[in-house]
Amino acid sequence: MEYMTVEELKDYIKMSKSTIYKGCSNSKIPYIKTGKLLLFKKETIDLWLKQFTMPTKDQVENNISKLLKPIQNGN
Repeated sequence: MEYMTVEELKDYIKMSKSTIYKGCSNSKIPYIKTGKLLLFKKETIDLWLKQFTMPTKDQVENNISKLLKPIQNGN
């Protein structure tokens, strides 16, 4: 399934149709419009969803450690 309809996207991301339509009209959800039909490329939706992933505590601590390392080394 490379492209999804609104109905298929609704099932895939567990959002209501109205939320999907609102997200499209606000340009918050990436979509393709062909005539009156809205289509959603699965690969693009997956990338879009990825931006909302919250890092784990370990990831945050690791990132902070990497940022502080040059300061601690006097660089």
